[in-house]
Parts: sequence; structure tokens; C-alpha cells
Amino acid sequence: MLFLFVVVTACLGFLVKGEVVSAAESYDFAISSESQLSLLKLKETQVNNLQSYKKVLKKHLQKIRRAIKQSEELLKSTKTSTRNLIYGYKVLRHLHNDWPQYFRLLKKDLGLEQIAASQELLTQQPTSVDFEESMGAMHRLQTVYNLDSYAMTEGFIDDKDRNIKNWSADECLMLGLMYLFLKDYNQSENWLELALYHYDDNLSPEVLKIKLWNYPNLLESLVEANKGLGRYMEAKKYANELLSINPNHTYMLTQLPKLKHLQSNPIKLTKPKKVFQLQKEICSKRYRRKSGVLVCRYVDWTPYLKLAPLKMEELSMKPHISIFYGFLGQKDIEVLKNISRPKLQRVEHISGNCSCKIGNLSSSSHDVVRKVNELILDITGFPSKGNQMLEVINYGIAGNYNPEDTAKPKIHNKANAFIFLENAGKGGEIVFPSHHLKVRPRKGSMLVWENLKNSVIYHQCPILKGNMWVANKVLN
Repeated sequence: MLFLFVVVTACLGFLVKGEVVSAAESYDFAISSESQLSLLKLKETQVNNLQSYKKVLKKHLQKIRRAIKQSEELLKSTKTSTRNLIYGYKVLRHLHNDWPQYFRLLKKDLGLEQIAASQELLTQQPTSVDFEESMGAMHRLQTVYNLDSYAMTEGFIDDKDRNIKNWSADECLMLGLMYLFLKDYNQSENWLELALYHYDDNLSPEVLKIKLWNYPNLLESLVEANKGLGRYMEAKKYANELLSINPNHTYMLTQLPKLKHLQSNPIKLTKPKKVFQLQKEICSKRYRRKSGVLVCRYVDWTPYLKLAPLKMEELSMKPHISIFYGFLGQKDIEVLKNISRPKLQRVEHISGNCSCKIGNLSSSSHDVVRKVNELILDITGFPSKGNQMLEVINYGIAGNYNPEDTAKPKIHNKANAFIFLENAGKGGEIVFPSHHLKVRPRKGSMLVWENLKNSVIYHQCPILKGNMWVANKVLN
């Protein structure tokens, strides 16, 4: 069976209609930057364990080298002392006493402690679900923001910013296989060509020995991608190269005549299914700010605001959408994040449309939560006996949260208050498409909108750069 189909079946069977299907087990590494911190700690622990294992092997190798040196010196002396029978005692003693010790060196189990630790660490590794969700996130980011494949491998997420180390052939190959599975042959071919480039330039023979894939596997994938694009001559080139390496490659022997036939009798090519199109449209669109009756002013209509007026900017009158700048200070923001961390959970009923984890906080859980809830109710004018819960949301790769997309809420929301607890470096904007409004995250500010007829639909653009936290409060 073809390598690429084995990998696709094992790793890429998660994509259905462009969304990630939730599965049984995950450590949520892809959907929460907070969970990724434990992943970095895990990597550090693994590296330290390997270093410890290296020391054990090095110490053992030193003993082996001493044994070799002693034996070679004795052998050299024996050749020059063949007539000295007394010297035979030294040889006899060496063979009788030392060689059993050398044999024990050869039999010794090395690094048992490190091997046991490594076995335990395997249980904390990213699961197939984590890997699948990270692949789906990369698919979303590249599609929504039309990211260039080469620029991504070089660490550039826009024209001037570089934030990561260059990718290897492994990352490029997996994305190439993902797009091959999705029948997006153009993107697949781009990524596979990049995998070929990094394979030729950066992989040493020592590294190749521990890879789960090899050069012929990459050629197989390139044949399929070019065949999907109708580039039959290019596909034949890769097929012939593969057969020059492995003349008995069964699948490629059957493909070569098919490629020749297709070159003479080309078929109508299928276009890849479009996904994330709504998000791509609303996130790439530039919205012109309305002018006229909208104002920006300091407000002091409550006792609290009289003591500490807030700058409010009206973004829309119908429905009413406003943003309050400087609503929360750094100290209160850190408290909210800290107390929510142990409560962060995947929300299954929206997991297909949410790359995030949510922690629900009640007013009784902490004074800061109570204070924030009271401030929101005070500023918005909603009853003090209303909802006392506050959602704190942490995002992961391509983090986005679109609660109004999947289904209408069971509880009618009269309004929402959305507090930005971080500045997103790129992405993360709140968009109201039907009202031609896009709001960029600004740390400490609170976005409030009315939803009296339950008709205000909002979307959030995927996080492209930065660690994003928000707090959301439903007002009813």
C-alpha cells in the first residue's frame, strides 16, 4: 500500500467539511496556548532525560575504551615477549580475571532509569487528536489569510515579521499530505516541493536513518499531486525517478502506463472544495468606519464612573455597539487569567468551531470576578441579580470563537460584554459582518453590543500571532 495513503488514514482522517471532528482523547495542545506551556515543559524534560542517557552511555563507553586499551597494550607486549615464559602469567591473569569483567560490560543493561522515564513521558505526548487539530489549524490559517507556503517555512507571517525557526522537510511533507487528502493538489504540490527542497539541503544521512519516511515516499506523493493537477509529464518524471531507485515498485509500475494514457487523453480536473470561505471573506475585508452621529467621549453615568470615567467609543447605533477603553487594569487581568487556568476546559458542543478552552467563573469564586461582574452590570445598566457567571477564554493555534455559528443559543441574550485580556499580535478581530464592523483586540478594553432580537451575529478571526485571552459575559 502506498505510504501516503497509510499516513493519511492514520493521521489525516479528521477533516470533514473543513472542520475538525472531536475525538476521544486530547491534551488540548492545539486549542489552547496555556496547554502548550506544558508541552514545552515536556520537551525540556525529554531533552534532559536524553542528556542523562547520553552520560550513562558515555561513562560506559569510557570503560569499554579502557578495556580495549589494556588488551591492545598487552597484545603488543606479548608479541615482543614470546620467549619470556614468566610473562605468560600476566596474559593468563588478564584473560582469567579481566575478560569476565569485559563480558559483564557487554551484557549490562544501560540507562534503565532513563528508559523508564522515557516510557512514562510517552503517555504525556500529543495524541493523534492534538496532531490532527494542529493540522486543521494550519489549514484554516493558510486559507483564511492566504499565506504563502514558502514564507511560512521561513517563519514569516507577513511581509516584515519573522517569528519562528525554519521548518524542516517533515512539517512540509505532512501539510503536503493533508492537502493531498483534501484534493487541493495545488497547495499539496507546493508543500511537497518545499519538502523536497528541505530534504535535499538539510538532511544528513544520520538524520535520515531515524526518519519514519524516506525519499521514495516523497516521490510517491509528488506523483499523486501532479497527477491531480493534470501535470502528467511531471508526474511521469517523479515516477521514473522512483523506479530508478526501486525498479520493483508495484504501485508505480501500474501508474506509469496510466500516466501515459492520461497524457494522451486528459480528463476533466476536479476543483478543490472551498472551505472557511465566510471567515476568509470577513477577515480579509476592510471595513470603513462610519462617520456622522457616532461619538467618542468619557462617560460618568454611574457612581463608579463618576470616580473613574471611562473613554467610550460608539461603533454602531443600530444595534448599539460600544467599546470602553481601560475597563480592566493589568493586576485584575492577571488575577482573572490565574484563577481561570485550572478551570479551562474544551467545550465539546462547539469544538468544531472553536479553537479555544473556556473557564467558567462565578462571582463567588473570587473578589475580582465579583468586582468585574458588578462593574459590567453597573456600566451596562442590566439588573444586579442577572447572570453572575464570567467566561474566560484562552485560544490556541488559529484560535477563534464563533458561538453564534453552530446553533441559536437556548437562552436569549439581550447583550454581550467581551473583555480583551491580551493584545493579539495579528488576527483575533471581532467582526460584525452585517454591520460592516471589525474591532481589533485592545488589552483591558470591553466591547459591548445589544442583541435584543437575537439577530446580531459576530465572528472572530483566527489568531495568527500572539497569545490571546478574553472574558465574555452574557447579559440577559
